[in-house]
Amino acid sequence: MKIITSSQNKVIKHAKSLQFKKYRDAAGEYLLEGIKLLQEAIKYDADISHIFYHDEVLGNPDIQDIIDTCIERKIPVYEMEEKLFLDISETKTSQGVIAIGKKRDYDMTSLIKQKCFNIVMLEEVQDPGNVGTIIRTADACGFDMAILSKGCADIYSGKTIRSTMGSLFHMPIIPDMDFEHMLGILESVGALTLAAAPHDGMPCYDIRYKDKNAIIVGNESKGLTGAVMDKASLKVNIPMIGRAESLNAGVAASILMYEIMRHRLAR
Repeated sequence: MKIITSSQNKVIKHAKSLQFKKYRDAAGEYLLEGIKLLQEAIKYDADISHIFYHDEVLGNPDIQDIIDTCIERKIPVYEMEEKLFLDISETKTSQGVIAIGKKRDYDMTSLIKQKCFNIVMLEEVQDPGNVGTIIRTADACGFDMAILSKGCADIYSGKTIRSTMGSLFHMPIIPDMDFEHMLGILESVGALTLAAAPHDGMPCYDIRYKDKNAIIVGNESKGLTGAVMDKASLKVNIPMIGRAESLNAGVAASILMYEIMRHRLAR
């Protein structure tokens, strides 16, 4: 355990830089903030390189447990004054503990060899809350992977991470994928690829789902691109009896994933 007293400390400067995507990408690291997220990260063996706390929270037993576990695992722990700590915090009401995590790399190789799998694919979904909600729901519905195209909200931004509520550590996520190429791979292994379309295609409850399924959800305002729509196996919609024109991307994806889970449990 070390004490940091200067904002010019190189560890603090590095942590602060991770508030920006270009530095997260360059370092392969990201910030984790809050008790619940750090508890989940530790429980699921996320790779943590540093932890920071401010001296006003030492009486909190949850934070003390996090600190003790990190010390046992030989993870460097840094104490600082609250004012200095808040310089690296990304939340309005910080709980007083932040960690630096290392990104994990995943690929499709082992997944596409499985006899059964369910995937959710996000094409240019730009709201961090939607991306985080979809990942969290995919985790809850037992999905095997989330795949994001270029143009999606960064899964390692603070807002997205907090929206996942720890599901970031439970399921594989692959960002920046070429969806046309990915759909070709899924087609080659017999997967059913379902393009979410607000006013077109089959109702989600009439579809005969397969052992291998992929739901594709598009941008909040533009929906899916024509190329992805054309390459998908089917277009799927969520019938509505009210007057709302469409559903939020996170809500729509959640309903479609739940429908697949429901069919899976009924078999």
